[in-house]
Amino acid sequence: MKEQKHELEFVGWRESVSLPLFKLLDLKAKIDTGAKTSALHADNIEYITEKGKKFVRFSIEKEDGGKKTIKSLFLEEREIKSSTGQKTIRPVVKTKIRMGKSEFEIEITLINRDLMGFKMLIGREALNGRFMINPARSYLLKK
Repeated sequence: MKEQKHELEFVGWRESVSLPLFKLLDLKAKIDTGAKTSALHADNIEYITEKGKKFVRFSIEKEDGGKKTIKSLFLEEREIKSSTGQKTIRPVVKTKIRMGKSEFEIEITLINRDLMGFKMLIGREALNGRFMINPARSYLLKK
């Protein structure tokens, strides 16, 4: 049986991505093969229950400096080890991401990334089977 080949799209070490369900467009994201799960900068994280369902409400700083409040269905909490070796318990949400011509669902952990250079980090789970990485280039995906 012959294995089917298809061309994977290349991404650079940083890309512009969108989270359409959150109405967040053109987020500058770092591609990080050292991270399993993707992460998004969030402030004021709180858990709420509505009609028996658990949600996470959080704030995001927009490019213009304003704040946007987002509510998303809560999946679970996960222990994540940061690049510095520090372990944190983070809420996990699922949403759609648009990277170039591709749109698909990903799981995202929410964490304050104020000290990081990028508000979003794209981990291996989102990249696997979809993209190849060229670490010498940036912004290879076409909008």
